[in-house]
Amino acid sequence: MPGRRNKLGVAAPLDRELHICSLAVHVFPSHLDLVQDLISRLHGIEIHAVAADGRIVVTIEAENAAEIPDLIAEIKGLAGVISAELRDGTGVGVPW
Repeated sequence: MPGRRNKLGVAAPLDRELHICSLAVHVFPSHLDLVQDLISRLHGIEIHAVAADGRIVVTIEAENAAEIPDLIAEIKGLAGVISAELRDGTGVGVPW
């Protein structure tokens, strides 16, 4: 999501709230294509990496922090999803 920039190329402050989180999603490999397709249709979610063994990394962007748990629950409820966990960006505990 490119933002506005001033004359010096510095990003302008947002005129609204923006909440961003990353999510590690693990799915059954047999459902990988289906889950990727369903996740890609959700508003505010972008897929960044996919592994053949069923691991997907996504980011969620929302203007209201209350939307994030709802989107995570929606992903967790998709057929074929084993787990969906928030990640803090450090990579700690992420074996990929």
